[in-house]
Amino acid sequence: MNNGVVSRGAEKTLGIIGIIFNLLTIALLAIGILSFDNVQNTAEFQDFEQEVLNDSTFASPEDAQLFLDTFISSFSIIGWVLVAVLAISTVLAILAIANLRNNRNPKAAGVLFIIAGLFAGLLSLTSILFYIAAIMCFVRKGTRRDDYQAPRDDFGSRNGDAKLKEEQRIREEERIRQEERLREEEQRRQNDNLLHKDDDTYRPL
Repeated sequence: MNNGVVSRGAEKTLGIIGIIFNLLTIALLAIGILSFDNVQNTAEFQDFEQEVLNDSTFASPEDAQLFLDTFISSFSIIGWVLVAVLAISTVLAILAIANLRNNRNPKAAGVLFIIAGLFAGLLSLTSILFYIAAIMCFVRKGTRRDDYQAPRDDFGSRNGDAKLKEEQRIREEERIRQEERLREEEQRRQNDNLLHKDDDTYRPL
């Protein structure tokens, strides 16, 4: 077996699944951030605000209001930061998969998967998928294309044998036809000779 190209289908599959998880998380975060203004108008959130304002742990109502304002603004900021981080993770994962195309650079793909996993969360499900893909990029031997090519080569060999037999059959038929033509010509010559002899025999003196 020669040095065929290693199949990286498993790594690509893990990367694609991780990208899908990232995109779903980004979509949920974006929906949550955009709908947060509506949440503030609900009775439950207003009750929460009232409880904070009445909390005795704050030195004054102004401190409680400052906490609420900070919480509301921080929620939006942190949400968009998470969206940006997950977007970076998604882009890195896409680049990693691109490096796996035709087994172009699996080591670089492994590094990109690791970084993508860090951006996706140190121990989140998405990051674990990226880490597994990275490990496979570094250590997995995989199935070489030659293994897939072997049945095709065997099929091609059978086709070659069939073609060779067909060519031999055609040549044999051609040889038989030539022999038949030679026999026919020989028979005609013999008949011609007999006719000549008969003419000589019955020719008047």
